[in-house]
Amino acid sequence: MSDSILSLKEKSKRRDEAIVDFSQGFINRREFMFRMTALGIGIAAAARTADVLAAPRKTDKPSRWAKQADATVTTIKGPHHPDDAKFWDQMKADFESSHPGIKLNPTFFDWAQMDAQLTAGYASDSPPDAVYLVDLVLAKFGNAGQVSDITAQVNDASWASEKAAIAPFTWDVTKFGDKQLGVGVLGAAFGIFYNADLLSAAGITDFPKTRDALIEAAKATTKDGVWGFQFRDRFPDYGHWDLLPYVHNDGGDVLTPDNTAQAFSPQAASGIQFLADSKLVSKVSPEAGAYDWASQKALFEAGRIAILHDEYPQANVWDLGDTKVPFTLGVAQAPATTDGGKQTTMGNFGYETISEKSQVKDATWEFIKWYSSADVINAYAAKIGLQGVRTDSTPAYESKLLQQVQSEFVPKVQGVNIHENYNQMLTNLWPEIEKAYRGEQTGEEAAAKAADAITALISS
Repeated sequence: MSDSILSLKEKSKRRDEAIVDFSQGFINRREFMFRMTALGIGIAAAARTADVLAAPRKTDKPSRWAKQADATVTTIKGPHHPDDAKFWDQMKADFESSHPGIKLNPTFFDWAQMDAQLTAGYASDSPPDAVYLVDLVLAKFGNAGQVSDITAQVNDASWASEKAAIAPFTWDVTKFGDKQLGVGVLGAAFGIFYNADLLSAAGITDFPKTRDALIEAAKATTKDGVWGFQFRDRFPDYGHWDLLPYVHNDGGDVLTPDNTAQAFSPQAASGIQFLADSKLVSKVSPEAGAYDWASQKALFEAGRIAILHDEYPQANVWDLGDTKVPFTLGVAQAPATTDGGKQTTMGNFGYETISEKSQVKDATWEFIKWYSSADVINAYAAKIGLQGVRTDSTPAYESKLLQQVQSEFVPKVQGVNIHENYNQMLTNLWPEIEKAYRGEQTGEEAAAKAADAITALISS
């Protein structure tokens, strides 16, 4: 029964029967008052004394980590910068200095092996405590029961202002049934980098806004050992991120918004054919599979690719410091299909989660609160070139290109479908895309077969 609806009689009864400490013995208030007045002490004075004795004792607040002394929190994420391990060495020191009793053990998975390595980690007896899950695989591991429910933590009144400062869509993404499984921390956007000096030498001053114009620019710059255009065309290199903006620009996606049907065919056919033709017809791009992700980065750095699809965080490598490229660098979105058409930016987001098997969940939550706080996550995002998901502040990017990405392209991000088989769908459809890139089938055929692969996994 709530105190607010107790009768006066019941309230008086509870007050009179409150237990007080009397020389390490315990008596109720009525007996205490009787003894005091029997000694000649006035009723008012006796009542004040009883109130003091009945009040909770002031005790030294126990350490938060009394039950987890010397807790060690192991984190895992993919690297977002060549110096990411160094950044985390400093973050480890900063965290430990502000959280006595908790040690931080930062570790990294290989992006190309992310799914396999995380699967193995969760299957072990001691998985990492804090796991950075991108939306690509969040549903898979969340629905498998391998991610801890943190509903109580994120809804704690003491954290309300922090929760409110994180973009609402992130809470929707991490809500599975009645469970909240993660805290949004970072976002990555993908698009185009270009060598403005090569384009300028070819008489091109404005970056192309349409597919046809991009191919013309690529033709003008494909010479003397330079490729005019390149994109990731291998699955281990996340080639789907470079294809999907073209699919989105044509109104398609992997799945419909409600995840009940494929949205890939026929919508994706035109984009697949456009990218295939850049290799097979106009020959402004290397043949499929000729270069992996690292190799095409190296070619771009050497001035041997004019227009390159990649991930915008790379701007912090190519636009700053000792690794700054020796030419004028620009960023752009994937071009529209036709003049004035839709242009989107591909992006996905990462969420900090707690492993269900973690033995130090309280300590891990302390780490997540610290990591997702404005001062920490914004400073880190600015270093690695990722976008933040807080609504009260943004990372202070040194790179002007990243400032442009944040202001112009991030608002146009179209992300992934949150489905537990999403990554498997991408895996299964990709061989059909590569066949089109190699000229073994048309974009229309590839899209139709890919759609069949998607459909087979929708309800499985």
